[in-house]
Amino acid sequence: MKQLALFFAFAAAITIANAQTDKKDVSMYPEAKEGYEKVIIFLPEKKKEGDLKVEISVGKNAEVDNCNNHFLMGQMKEESVQGWGYNYYQFDSKGDIAGTLMGCPDDKKVTKWVSAQSDLIRYNSKLPIVIYVPKGMTVKTRIWKADKKGFK
Repeated sequence: MKQLALFFAFAAAITIANAQTDKKDVSMYPEAKEGYEKVIIFLPEKKKEGDLKVEISVGKNAEVDNCNNHFLMGQMKEESVQGWGYNYYQFDSKGDIAGTLMGCPDDKKVTKWVSAQSDLIRYNSKLPIVIYVPKGMTVKTRIWKADKKGFK
């Protein structure tokens, strides 16, 4: 009986400790270096998070022609917060845009969101997604869900 009471007391203490842990605390992540900004994404809790993935795209609006495919040159690196083991992402880019070289029938320019190659990471609502991007760039996300055939 005494062991059962100790078990419930321990379980209650863990529940209280977990309830008091603020998942929005991002103080352990480094500050953004000069010329960069920190983007923080909090995911809602979902059932079967193992069946979900998060696609992260970094890009910017740019004036480009309307007939070629364009992409932002840059690279996403996964880093770790020292002493915590939490991951964050660093996107490095000079902002250069490349694209296909088809001849366009006119020289008309349009404003489009041009992105770098996206990254697919696991869905985890317990930790925020922290991404450092050059100022002027934006981050977009999409949630992918697995079915019997794979992710869609």
